[in-house]
Order: sequence, then C-alpha cells, then structure tokens
Amino acid sequence: MRRPGRLISLAVLAVLALTACSTGGGGRTPLCTSSGDGVFVLLAQSVPSATRLPCVAEFPAGWSFGGSNISSGLGRFWLDSDRGGIHAVEVSLRRSCDTAGAIEEQPAPDEANTRVFVRPDSLNPSFTGVRFLLFEGGCIDYTFNFASGASSTLAIEAIEALSLLPRATIVAEVHDATGLSLCGAGAPPCAG
Repeated sequence: MRRPGRLISLAVLAVLALTACSTGGGGRTPLCTSSGDGVFVLLAQSVPSATRLPCVAEFPAGWSFGGSNISSGLGRFWLDSDRGGIHAVEVSLRRSCDTAGAIEEQPAPDEANTRVFVRPDSLNPSFTGVRFLLFEGGCIDYTFNFASGASSTLAIEAIEALSLLPRATIVAEVHDATGLSLCGAGAPPCAG
C-alpha cells in the first residue's frame, strides 16, 4: 500500500520537472545556487549516467538565459548575449561526445576531474567552435555560435559564467525533500 505523502511528493516532483522544460525563450535558468530547482531533476534524468550537471554560476554583463530543451538522452540550454547574439552559446549534456579534431587543454579550476577538449571551427566572419568537458558517465559541450563581427573573446566570458554541479547533490536533495530516489549515477540503477 502506498502512503498518501509519497504520492503527494511524487506529484510535486512531477510538477517541478514539467515547469522546468521549455523549447523557447522561457524555462527555468539552471543557476548553480538554486540546485533544488526542478530543472536539475530533468537534467539529471536526461542523462542518468552523468556524474555532473551544467549550470550557470553567474551572468556576465550583457548575457542572459535564452531557453532550454530537455529530453531523454540530451539536456540543453542556451545563453544569449547582447554582443554575441541570440543563442550565442548552447550547453548540452550527453552520454558521450565526438571530440574528433579537438585539442586537449587544461581544465579550468571549476572543471577539475574532467578532460577538456577544444575545437575552434571558424573565426571569420563569426566565431564558432565547441568546448567539450568529459567526465565519468557523461559529457558537456559548449557550442559557440557568435553573431558576425562579435569577438571570439566572448567565449571566455561564457566559460567563466558556466560551471558544473555534482549530480549527487541533486540526488540527495530529491531524496531529502521527497523521500524518493532518482535513478542513475549516485542512486539506484535505472530500470531497462
């Protein structure tokens, strides 16, 4: 027999998760300081094997949240820039990434325990490229697609704005708040 409290907790969790998904300019910003937000539950379950989740540490001047699209196997959100354009950087969480043609470089301090690869694709007339962060169970890529004439140094601002959140943090918060367990890394295995 199920307890009514557990059903209510499950309903609350489902509502939080549904309000976090968006395919347009809306949605919930995955701020590193608000890990209890439903958007992280969606990100965590989009790639259950991933031990880290992407988040926004802080917005540099001129940057804003553009939207998100989270589904099974892929969690994405993007940032807009007043200088880099709409959808200037897209952040994608996946099980794996194809780093062919990319060069390995040292991770930034908040990217510890990841392998970082960079592939610049074009400098003129607009900067495009990808930064890959590989870690246990997953990969995050930052895809840059700046407006024509925008400086490639905006990529540095974007990298500094973005960070990683341990998936274990979300697993613990969901369990503490609802008594329920997510499945995947840091939790019981997912069925099927």
